[in-house]
Formats: sequence, C-alpha cells, structure tokens
Amino acid sequence: MQEMLLAIWQQDYALLSQTGTIGLLIACLVVILFLESSFVFLPLPGDSLVLLAGGLVGLGVLGPEVTLLYLPLAAGLGSLVAYWQGRALAETRFMYHIERLIPERQLERAGAMLAQHGFLAMFSSRFVPFVRVLTPMLMGISRLHLPRVAVVSFASAFLWSLALSLVSKGMMQVPLLAEYHHLLAKGLLLTSLSLFVLAVIAIGLRLYRRRRRMVCDD
Repeated sequence: MQEMLLAIWQQDYALLSQTGTIGLLIACLVVILFLESSFVFLPLPGDSLVLLAGGLVGLGVLGPEVTLLYLPLAAGLGSLVAYWQGRALAETRFMYHIERLIPERQLERAGAMLAQHGFLAMFSSRFVPFVRVLTPMLMGISRLHLPRVAVVSFASAFLWSLALSLVSKGMMQVPLLAEYHHLLAKGLLLTSLSLFVLAVIAIGLRLYRRRRRMVCDD
C-alpha cells in the first residue's frame, strides 16, 4: 500500500507496473467506492477518488474499464446495500445512532429530494456526498420497488463515474496542461486524504456537541 501511494505521489507509474500494485490500486478504488456508497457513517472520499481514477486513465496508467465498469458497479452495489439497510433498520434504535452521525440538514435534504423527484432523486443525489447514501436508505425505509431502485442505482452510478472521470481525463489530455499533470495528480490524492480527515473531524465534533448538549440538558 505504501509503495502504491508513493508511486502515485512521485508520478512513477512504471513502478506501479513493476511491483504489481496496479491491481491493488484498482481493488482499493473499488472497495472504497463500495463502502462509501453503502454506509453513511464511513466518510470516504468517493468523488475525488473517481477524479483520480479518471486522471490515471487519461495518463494511460489505468484502463477505461475501471471508470466505466468497475467503479460504477461498486457504487451501484453500495447503493443497494444502503437500500437494504434502510429497509431492515427502519424504526430501530440503530437508525437513531446512524442519524447522529449524519451532518445537520443532510437527512432533511435527502428526504426533500426524494419527495420532490422520486426515483430521479437518485441521479441528482449521486453527486452529493452523504446524500447519495441517504437517498437509497430512505427508499428502503419507504419500501420502494427494489428492481426500479436497482436500475436507477446502477444508471446513476455509471453517469456519475463517467462525468467525473471525463473531467479529470480531459484535463490530463489537454496539451496546455501537460506540464501540470504531476500537480493535478498530487492535488487529487491530497484532496482525497484531506476530505477523509475533515469528514472524520466533522463527525467527531458532531458527536461531541450532541453528547455535551445531552449532558447540559440533564
């Protein structure tokens, strides 16, 4: 893992091939995208990782199947897991604990999108962190038709991955930006790590404030 991150940071993509860590990189991207789409309490950087993957596709490090097949499949399956969580955990105490981890107003935002747009909410919420997990969970709580949820989940995951990867891939293939490719790749990697750290801190502060508020109320 350390060699893989170091190779990406140093732009030594030949080292990725020599050490056989390209497969590990793809596996990490797939697993993270699956977990990020499945569990709202895991603050993983899905968007920035898709951008990173698209940039690596643009540089020829990864094949296009990564962003066109593997990542959408992982994200779509994750949404189905979130759906089943909502269906199985509705009106349980565990759902209350999950709500404590969600940023303020995100649950209301997801509920409003679902009420206003129905299944189309999955497409718009896919581009919003946290909300893209909450939408299928709310669909599960509402016990909406599973086959339709599955179709919308995979279709929205494909469009999301395609759009983000095309943006970063295009940036890597623009001749005028050729001399900045190393900065773009490092920026995407740093962004992924920074967003993860910030999300963990935000969840920690949210739990601390709620606990302090409960103590004050008592």
